[in-house]
Amino acid sequence: MPIVRARLSLFGGDTVVVRCSDSCHIHLMCEGESSPKQASRGFGDILGVNDRKTAYLGVPYSGFWNVVIDTNCDSLEHSISYLPA
Repeated sequence: MPIVRARLSLFGGDTVVVRCSDSCHIHLMCEGESSPKQASRGFGDILGVNDRKTAYLGVPYSGFWNVVIDTNCDSLEHSISYLPA
């Protein structure tokens, strides 16, 4: 199962836009740097959608966020962008 990953520095209120050529599982995960408890787990909050070609994910607070796309497609075309708050 191919996986695509991108790391973004985002601000609270931004919207991440993910577009894929095939249905995917799309996740937005905050790196857990804001507290020692989260840092020990590696990631904080996780937002996501399943079996979608397009996702609009609102960023609840500022920090480093990882966009992860899971798919069964071997030749996935995708774009990851964001709309500033």
